[in-house]
Amino acid sequence: MRCEAHASGRLQGTHPSIMGILYHDHSNNGKLSIMKRLCGIMLLAVFVGCGERAADAVTPDPTACQVEGMRNCAVAGDVLFGSQPSDAALEQLAAQGYTTVVTTRADGEIDWDERAKVESLGMTFVSIPMPNPVSTITDQQVARLDSVLGNGSGPVVLHCGSGNRVSGLWGAWLVEKKNVEPAEALRLAELAGMTGVRPVVEQRLGVAPPPR
Repeated sequence: MRCEAHASGRLQGTHPSIMGILYHDHSNNGKLSIMKRLCGIMLLAVFVGCGERAADAVTPDPTACQVEGMRNCAVAGDVLFGSQPSDAALEQLAAQGYTTVVTTRADGEIDWDERAKVESLGMTFVSIPMPNPVSTITDQQVARLDSVLGNGSGPVVLHCGSGNRVSGLWGAWLVEKKNVEPAEALRLAELAGMTGVRPVVEQRLGVAPPPR
């Protein structure tokens, strides 16, 4: 059933029984009781609210941003994507209110303790290792990202070495956990920083690559 508001104040696709409560009542010679009117109004509010929640669920396009000490930055709502942040970049992100830092870099890719730095700034550090180059995206990786993005804990930083791997993982998450259409998820992931990992994401989602 569609939830679509119109200027007339009616809802296209509203169940006939609801409209009957508001506009007609054969059982009472056309007169509506106050209780029935209130029930109808409450039901309509639910339908309108449904449409509003659907609109709120739309994922915004990632747009380029600047963080000193972090390349390829893009932001979409409360999620920031990019390359490996420096110490100074992490300090800046913490000051801006980010609460969680997620890395998809594999063990041994960096020679300093990012976890210790992140936690010293009061942020949560989450590691979802993805090898470089990536050959597959696993159920566990998608589920781990969902455990972060799905809990509403606050603004999140997603990074890898360049922004490519983590944006590809985010694209898969959009389809599998947020019901975004694959073509739209791929478009959003590319805006976030996905490049060379796209074929792996397409394989995960079961979609054909674009014609060359």
